[in-house]
Formats: sequence, C-alpha cells, structure tokens
Amino acid sequence: MRRATALVLFVLVGGAGCRGQAEPPRDAVQLGFRDGSLTSLEARGKRLFSERCATCHGREGRGDGQNAYNLQPPPPDFSESLRKLTLADRRRVIEDGTAALGRSPLCPPRGSSLDEGGVNALLAYLDVMARPHPSPTPPTRRSWRKTR
Repeated sequence: MRRATALVLFVLVGGAGCRGQAEPPRDAVQLGFRDGSLTSLEARGKRLFSERCATCHGREGRGDGQNAYNLQPPPPDFSESLRKLTLADRRRVIEDGTAALGRSPLCPPRGSSLDEGGVNALLAYLDVMARPHPSPTPPTRRSWRKTR
C-alpha cells in the first residue's frame, strides 16, 4: 500500500515537472479580497472609505449605510452627487466635513485624522465611485413547471 501511495505521489509531482513550469499555488483568501481593477492608491482609499465612511454612506456609496436611517438629511447617493463636485470641493469635504460647503454638519472632518496620502487615497477612490458604471443586466425569469 505504501508503494502505491508513493508511486501516485511521484507521478503527480513528477508529472507536473515534465509538462513545464507549474503555476504557483494560489491563496483563496487573497484571491477573494483582491480587486484587480483598482490601483494601489484606489485600493487604500477603498479601505479607508470602508473604515470611516461606509457606516453612513454604505459600502457602495449609495447613501444606504447601517447608520443612514438615523441621519437627517440622509447621506447622498455618490453615484449622482460626486459628479457635481469639483476635486477641490471633494478635498474640502474630506478635510473639513460637509459643513465646509454649507451642507449638513453630520459628516465629520477627517483632515486631522488622515495624512495627505490618506486624503489622496480617498479622493482617488471617490473618483472611482463617481465614474458611470454600466447598469447590471436584469435577471431573466425562469418558468418553473411542476413535473409529474
């Protein structure tokens, strides 16, 4: 039995070397969290957004975070509102809060808790969120029939 197991392992391991360079093993956890469509700066901004902004603005910036129902006025949907703000206005909102633009004082200033790199990362990710995204294709309805 040991010889058969050893032979199987030899064939599996040795056979991979005969076919050429084997692909390195992939870590499923890393693959699950990796988003190849973002630059490293945008990915840092996404992380900062998730940590500091998503509670109110929602994961996707739709104004539907877990705390949004408590806020009056509710947080805006970034898919629409970000396009109306200049880069300078976005920076002011991050650094000084929304009150700096004459809006609700509920969005706190982050300028004292973020360094310049963090502000730039958030700006980069907000730029990603402001881009128009194609609407998802609606799911098709299946006809479920009872079979006898």
